[in-house]
Amino acid sequence: METLTAYELAWLVGGAERAALVVFVALATDGRLDVAHNRQRVKVARTESKYPVEATALELIPDSGLAVPDLLRQLAATPAVAELAAAVRAKGQLRLVRRLSPAYRDLLKHPGTGIRRVAVLGVPGVDDERLRTMLAHPLPAMPKIDPFTPVRDNTIDGTIDPPANTGYF
Repeated sequence: METLTAYELAWLVGGAERAALVVFVALATDGRLDVAHNRQRVKVARTESKYPVEATALELIPDSGLAVPDLLRQLAATPAVAELAAAVRAKGQLRLVRRLSPAYRDLLKHPGTGIRRVAVLGVPGVDDERLRTMLAHPLPAMPKIDPFTPVRDNTIDGTIDPPANTGYF
């Protein structure tokens, strides 16, 4: 498993979602992404990339920025992450039997440091405390409001409907 890149190792251990997480952490720790921790949004700071999956992640982020959960979800569904699966299979590793291999158990005992640790352990392996907290506790999704029937709060006490039997309406 020493011949696998951190992204391939992440795909082998945790699938497409873990690979997307590792790409995000690598870009954020290298300073290629500006991370607004409180808002959990990212913007591109620098566009250079070493791997195709990094370039794909940077292309997904618009100039206005993108929420971290949206970036992770969109990146996991890209063809660049699917190519990681093909690369892992080409190197002789199969995801279905990984738990049976002694090399996999050795990885869990000695996950390494840096981005390789994130690939093996996921969010608990992130060294930066602010980044780890942000990934462990994502903000709830914004509510979707129907533009044709908006909700209006015209009452005094903050309820949406007027109280029953009050003579109003």
